[in-house]
Amino acid sequence: MTDSRPAPPSASGFELAGGALCLDFANTLEHRLGGGRESLRSYSDLLAFGVQTGSLAAADAEGLARRARRRPGPAAGALDRAIAAREDLYRIFSALASGARPAPAELRGLNRALPAALARLRLVADGERIGWTWSGPADAFDRPLWPVLRSAAELLTSDDRERVRECDSRTCSWLFLDCSRNRSRRWCDMKTCGNRAKARRHYRRRRGLRGAG
Repeated sequence: MTDSRPAPPSASGFELAGGALCLDFANTLEHRLGGGRESLRSYSDLLAFGVQTGSLAAADAEGLARRARRRPGPAAGALDRAIAAREDLYRIFSALASGARPAPAELRGLNRALPAALARLRLVADGERIGWTWSGPADAFDRPLWPVLRSAAELLTSDDRERVRECDSRTCSWLFLDCSRNRSRRWCDMKTCGNRAKARRHYRRRRGLRGAG
């Protein structure tokens, strides 16, 4: 019998091409238009995303993983809420990328989740600097989602929301911030989706030339 309990989180494994934490989180379902490939298959994956993006300290992730092994039900519930939030975020930012307004239902979902997350923000002094930190009980299984929700709220209320794009690939649909000078970026990653698109165009041109001969 396989052991389905949460394992210690890994600090790598996600491709972070979004340019914003909330967009990287929306991209954890890969190839949406080509059948979909889920990257958040377990609560450990959610913790690993937080560690890799730097939004969750490794020590906090390890503590949550230990508590999740003792309380798998609440951890699974947190994963379900994270995936539901991810789908709201994808639909919101995909709409913006296409020049449309986000649907009220998705914004309501985000607004329902935000208060619990933002209520955990605290100001702390570190030497001469004052910054933000997160505060919550040790078994706050939603902890990895809090920075994602904050990132989404900040992006939605900034001018950068006009730079949100969706990959031009027929199967990818990853979201990203277009920081190019003339705002003409089409691909989440030129080395992957961009090169595949170039290869398809080259193949079609070659077939056309052969047909013409």
